[in-house]
Amino acid sequence: MYFEFVCGWCGEANVLYGEQAGFWGTKYELPEEWDCWSCDGTNVTPDGPWTEAD
Repeated sequence: MYFEFVCGWCGEANVLYGEQAGFWGTKYELPEEWDCWSCDGTNVTPDGPWTEAD
């Protein structure tokens, strides 16, 4: 499933893929840190719940 996060450096939307973790499909694993595609700034993934990307 894809989740949308806003970069803390430039405010640009970023979409990350979350691997399903668990039998019922209600939990997902995302990287702890990710780099913005626009400014290359390193961001920390916030605690869930997360916004599902369109």
